[in-house]
Amino acid sequence: MSEERLRRDVAGWEMPAAGVCFVVAVLSLAIGFGLTTRWLLNDQLHPLLHGVGLVLLVIGIPIIILGGHFMDLGERKHKHGNRREAAVSR
Repeated sequence: MSEERLRRDVAGWEMPAAGVCFVVAVLSLAIGFGLTTRWLLNDQLHPLLHGVGLVLLVIGIPIIILGGHFMDLGERKHKHGNRREAAVSR
């Protein structure tokens, strides 16, 4: 195997996906918090926006967990790639 191919295998989509998940989760939680607090909106007058805020608050936590999963996949792939490089260089 060529060294170039091994390096390309190590650099994958997992870390950028984890970064996107974390950014989306922070935005979701911030917007959800803003829409559910009483100082910004009255839930009696805007029940739909209050419901959207609750959904954003609830969905933020699984997105953070998904980002952590992508980070784990990237680290596992990176470690596996380092083992291949060490075996090839011997």
